[in-house]
Amino acid sequence: AGLANNPSFSVPLLQVGISTKEDLICQLKRAEGGVVSEDLEALFHGQKTGMSFSRAGSEKVTIPLTKNTNNIRLVLQQSNGKSLEADDFMFFITDDNSLMDKENAVVPKGLVTYKPWTTGETVVGAAEDGETPVSVAFAELSTSRLTTGTSPKLIVRNAETGEDIINIPLNQYLLLLKSELYSEMGAQEFLDRESEWSLIFFLDDGLRWLNTRIVINDWVVRLNHAEM
Repeated sequence: AGLANNPSFSVPLLQVGISTKEDLICQLKRAEGGVVSEDLEALFHGQKTGMSFSRAGSEKVTIPLTKNTNNIRLVLQQSNGKSLEADDFMFFITDDNSLMDKENAVVPKGLVTYKPWTTGETVVGAAEDGETPVSVAFAELSTSRLTTGTSPKLIVRNAETGEDIINIPLNQYLLLLKSELYSEMGAQEFLDRESEWSLIFFLDDGLRWLNTRIVINDWVVRLNHAEM
């Protein structure tokens, strides 16, 4: 669902008597070099099996849908109040998730680099109101379906030095929200139930990530170690 006039995804034209269900694949349209830097149009997948229909009557069927597109908002916050600018950083996510089969499973096709469709900076709080102004830089990236079968990486790089400030396994950090609140829910279902993600990272004076704390979708996660 969502393929009509969708500039982000495509499916092949099936032919009666020739095409099979295996031909029903969905492909993310990638720019040259495997780069995607746009706000992807929403895409959904659903299926219902064991149904039969008559030509004479009309039936109504409810099909549960899984949203296959994600929007990820990254926020960098300076710990000492110094000013940050988005152009000081390079933001991207890498994953091999551009092709999905009829069962909505991701099929290996090659690494895709997702870059921001928007970036910016702002100051939160006003000194004249007695508040402490906080400078933040932000970026928003749109990705295809996130699955436990691939290993997406989130990377934030210092644009001047080329040093990686953040280089983390994205799925593992998003799944930190799962905790014991959803202990009976599988990891893939948890990822499929959310499509809007917000991550806040805190930087020190040297623009390095203070990797003991991260805020994900308004939940503060405290890390005992940086490696995951």
